[in-house]
Amino acid sequence: GPNIEVESGGHATVLNGIQDVATAAFLLEQDLEMRIPKILLAASKLMEQVPSLDTATGLKYLDSVISKLETSEYETSPAMARALVMRADLHLQSGGEPSKALEDAQRVLELKQVATTETLAMAYRILADTEENKVRVIAVLQQWQQDLPEFRTKLQNEIQRILESMEQDGDDGSVGRKSFMAA
Repeated sequence: GPNIEVESGGHATVLNGIQDVATAAFLLEQDLEMRIPKILLAASKLMEQVPSLDTATGLKYLDSVISKLETSEYETSPAMARALVMRADLHLQSGGEPSKALEDAQRVLELKQVATTETLAMAYRILADTEENKVRVIAVLQQWQQDLPEFRTKLQNEIQRILESMEQDGDDGSVGRKSFMAA
């Protein structure tokens, strides 16, 4: 299985054969004497199951995880950000409620100080993909680029494609009285 490098006490340790959350927790506790809070272990185990569940059950699992984390000291944690982006993604995939997907993705951005790069990128992708106004899509992509500069080239290319598309369509990006292209 995958290997995970963990830095602790000024040195790095590689944990081998990580197949699931339980294995990771066991190895962290055994090899590095790191205690994993029970609420985070339970949340991780539930989130780990979500991809194999139907949408309705997956949403129930994530609702449960989020409600428990919201009433704990882990309300602003990487686990909360991950649960929110997973729920946003499920809402989007189900085609059911894009407004709920947007709300969860926005909440992840509020947690950007603790969210992982992958989680934050997923939140930005959800925001960009659900936005219909091209000017606002560009604004989301620019904010993503600012927050995660490692995606700079990819995002600049995407912004350029949108601008070219707007130009070909004769769309000046007007929003109200202000023109995007003139700004």
